[in-house]
Amino acid sequence: METLLQKEIETVKFKAKMIEPGLIENYIKPGVNIDVADAWEIKKSNMELTNGNSYAVLVVSGHLSSVTKGAREVVASRQFVGKTIAKALLVDSLGHRLVGNFYLTVNKPLITTKIFTDREAAINWLRTLIV
Repeated sequence: METLLQKEIETVKFKAKMIEPGLIENYIKPGVNIDVADAWEIKKSNMELTNGNSYAVLVVSGHLSSVTKGAREVVASRQFVGKTIAKALLVDSLGHRLVGNFYLTVNKPLITTKIFTDREAAINWLRTLIV
C-alpha cells in the first residue's frame, strides 16, 4: 500500500514527490530544459500530490538543467501561484545561483521565494511557512 510520503509523480523531465504533508520536492532532471508546458505540468503534479491543498515546494535542479524565459515568467506570475505558499530554490552551482538570483530580481515571483545551498536549511525554512 502506498503511503503519503511515498507518493510521487515522475516524467521524462522531472520528479515531483511529497516529502511530508504540505511539502513537495520538485526535482528537475539533469540536462533538461523546462518550458512553459513543463512548468504547468509540474504545477498540476504538485496539486495532485497535495489533493489541491496548500503546499510549500523545494525546487532542486539537476546538473546542466535550465528553464526557458517563458517558463520563468509563467512561474513568477499571479496565475501560477494557486495554492503554493512558498518556494525554496536549492542550488549547487554558480550557474544555478545566477539563474536563481536573476529570477528573483527580474521576474519578481509573487510566491515567497528564497535561494539555499543547504537542503536542510531550505526544508526548515519552508516548514516555518506551512500553516
